[in-house]
Amino acid sequence: MAGKDSTKPQDSATKPADMKLWVQQRAPDGSPRVQYYRPRKTGWTTRKMARFLTALRATSNVTEAARAVKMDVSGAYGLRKKDATFAAGWAEALEQGYAELEMLLLRQSIHGSETTEMVDDGNEEGRKRTKTVHSYPHSMALRLLMAHKGTVEAFRAEQGIERPGSEELRAEIHAKIAAMRSQSGTDDPMDGDTDA
Repeated sequence: MAGKDSTKPQDSATKPADMKLWVQQRAPDGSPRVQYYRPRKTGWTTRKMARFLTALRATSNVTEAARAVKMDVSGAYGLRKKDATFAAGWAEALEQGYAELEMLLLRQSIHGSETTEMVDDGNEEGRKRTKTVHSYPHSMALRLLMAHKGTVEAFRAEQGIERPGSEELRAEIHAKIAAMRSQSGTDDPMDGDTDA
């Protein structure tokens, strides 16, 4: 097969500049069997990979990221299996997108989202008025969180990244509550808030 030399491993010093490294499997003695290949002209380029990872970071959606670079989703998953650097970038992009989505959900659960609509007031004169609507649209965000939860948790564990709400954060909150209690001279943080 032209462009591939699977008979003998080569080191990076003898690799042509336009070839990519692919460690396919291990030899019986445990050493890696290395192959070099030329990417197809219509295939994944370095630029397409970078744009894919940027879109994945922004959307947390593999299909949308593949569409952004005009590549097939199955090709993206295939490249992730073959290219360790791309796979690492993929995991990092998902983790960053996931963290942003977590913060967005937190903000929306506290403040909601606001939209303004023009509505007909029902008079014959056709007057319109504006109406402000508060909503909490979480269905899509929750689907994205659930779709990538395992991948992101594995990446965070590997990188030592603590998710929002970690034990350190909880301990800090408990310490602040204890300080507030000692300042007020009470053990019950709800004193004064009950109607009974």
